[in-house]
Amino acid sequence: MLLPTSLVGSYPQPEWLIDSQKLSKQVPRVRADDLWLVSPDKLEAAQDDATILAVRDQERAGLDIITDGEQRRESYSNRFATALDGIDIDNPGTVINRNGRPIPVPRIVGPIRRRQPVELRDLKVLRANTERQVKATPSQGHRAGAVHDGPPGA
Repeated sequence: MLLPTSLVGSYPQPEWLIDSQKLSKQVPRVRADDLWLVSPDKLEAAQDDATILAVRDQERAGLDIITDGEQRRESYSNRFATALDGIDIDNPGTVINRNGRPIPVPRIVGPIRRRQPVELRDLKVLRANTERQVKATPSQGHRAGAVHDGPPGA
């Protein structure tokens, strides 16, 4: 394979999975459960289904290296930070974004520790559903630098 092909960036999430209109108006820095259109008890299975659909689309398109399409992410920014211990995602802090607007961000409340593998389920579902080479897009730890260590709302 001289020039292997692969998807660059996120694959669009299905309209039955996430409220794309609401998502287009924000970049969640904290958990944004209200974006998901599937009930919490069925969300993981729905995200698995969306991942499989993304995999099949990439295979039909003839891509050599397949990705999960980042179907489980509310945003690239919050995926890593909201998976850590020591982060209070229920009582966020506030920072001013680059447009001068206040936005909620995760708040550090204790030692930062990884609770569990962040992308493992994504990779397992991907690997189980294609024979092609796969790639995973890890959430970047430096994105957690956007957290706030002051009191809630401050």
